[in-house]
Amino acid sequence: MRRCLKILVTGKVQAVGYRKYVQAQATQLDIEGTIQNINDGSVNILICGKSTNLDEFIDVLYKGTKGSKVENVLVEPLSQTKDFRGVFRIIGMGEE
Repeated sequence: MRRCLKILVTGKVQAVGYRKYVQAQATQLDIEGTIQNINDGSVNILICGKSTNLDEFIDVLYKGTKGSKVENVLVEPLSQTKDFRGVFRIIGMGEE
């Protein structure tokens, strides 16, 4: 079953290669969506994919990179399905 989620990752997750790491993991798990740095130092992720893949992806978010220190991963369902055209993109602050 396909699901879409909004995820907020807090901790030391900026300027440590975290977004590239997450993008690589998402691509490997056939998950589409976006990841974006937020001004408060956290990272916002919007994703869609198969339920089993999303569960595995969430586990990966906690691991992070060598330089990262994930404090919390807040997951909430998206009420409507998004179309990310089959890719996972890193977007800059302020872009949508």
